[in-house]
Amino acid sequence: MRFRVHLAGAGALLALAIWLSSGTMAPYAATFFQPIVSTPCGYLYNVDHAHHRAVFEMLDGQPPERWRGSYVLRRLLFPLCAYPLMKAAGFEVGGFVASLLCHLAALIGLGVFLRRRYGEEAAVAGVWMFAVYPGITYWAALPYANAAIVPASVGLFALLVALDEELRVARVALLSAAMGVLFVAYDLAPFFGVAAILLLARRRRFAALPVAVAGMAAAPLATSVLLKLVFHVPWTNTNTALYGTVAEAWLHPPALGVWLRSLADFPFLTVRVFFTSNFLFLPAMVLCLAAIARARPTPAEGALAVAVALVFLFNNLAPPYEDRWQMRGDFIPRLYQPLFIALLVYAARVVGARQGATPGRARLVLAVAVLASAANASVAFGPIARIPWAGPVYHRFYMHSGPDTMDHQLALAGRRPLGFCRHR
Repeated sequence: MRFRVHLAGAGALLALAIWLSSGTMAPYAATFFQPIVSTPCGYLYNVDHAHHRAVFEMLDGQPPERWRGSYVLRRLLFPLCAYPLMKAAGFEVGGFVASLLCHLAALIGLGVFLRRRYGEEAAVAGVWMFAVYPGITYWAALPYANAAIVPASVGLFALLVALDEELRVARVALLSAAMGVLFVAYDLAPFFGVAAILLLARRRRFAALPVAVAGMAAAPLATSVLLKLVFHVPWTNTNTALYGTVAEAWLHPPALGVWLRSLADFPFLTVRVFFTSNFLFLPAMVLCLAAIARARPTPAEGALAVAVALVFLFNNLAPPYEDRWQMRGDFIPRLYQPLFIALLVYAARVVGARQGATPGRARLVLAVAVLASAANASVAFGPIARIPWAGPVYHRFYMHSGPDTMDHQLALAGRRPLGFCRHR
């Protein structure tokens, strides 16, 4: 009963945080210098709103000229799951409801996962940390595929843990295929797919590797083939071409001196991206808890961290290249957000195991967790509460405009969640 009470409370807090990050206060829209302003209510949408709406229009059977130019057509899982609600209540409202339900399901799934593996204390800590995580409120109120990043990462991490412990090849195939389905939600395969391979290799389960790779590739490949044959969607787009640009830079490096000079800021860049990719306070909490409790990461946590680091190194150690969109630098730390689930699970289980420590250390662990969660809540509720650092913290996650942009946009548009229409 105690766990259910905490789960209900955390769920209510999460729903409130998402709703109060909707309308004019959606950070993914309000942190951009020129968001789309809806009519008649004056809500703010991200500049890529039409690209995401195009996926719904494709599923709805509308003319190809309305959706074929979108570069997010392969991020199909969330629009597909949300389609009935979008059809019934409209793209924006139906998508908001679908996103809210997905995040509540992820909260419940995370709580059950933590309780079964690490006990009730860890589960209670984990669901409250999850409820105030700003990586949810940044995306969740807008009806875009990005709303699937956090729920899909929770599911993928649970599957990663199960895969690490599974000995039967048939079950490996099943778990890998389930991971592949979640890869259709967003570009998460480089992180969780690589982590799965690392875990199997660590256990010397080399015979299971091709089975796992085939299982994880099945759904994304089938989606691409379906889109090509049925909807005539090209194999590549501007998003996927970026990775080809980075690979091309590796294959054709400049003079060594030029390359080395481009890496002069790399150590400081690494620190900045580690903190800003997950809104400062969650990474800081984990470092503090690690110093206090000295708990080692689990194999799944470590494998995901290594996979995220490999993607970061591939992007940021690459030779300099000419392109409008740069994967190098700290312009877009949000790419590495999937690390959050390893950080959160680590923090939850350390807090859950604090009774085994000395009284002083246990109190210190709890104090760090409470302070960091309060700081995260200040960002998640920052738009409505007018917290001065919320805008800059959100800005550092994805620097597509200036640090004061959110406050400026909210001063113009007002602070109105979904359901409160602008009165003319």
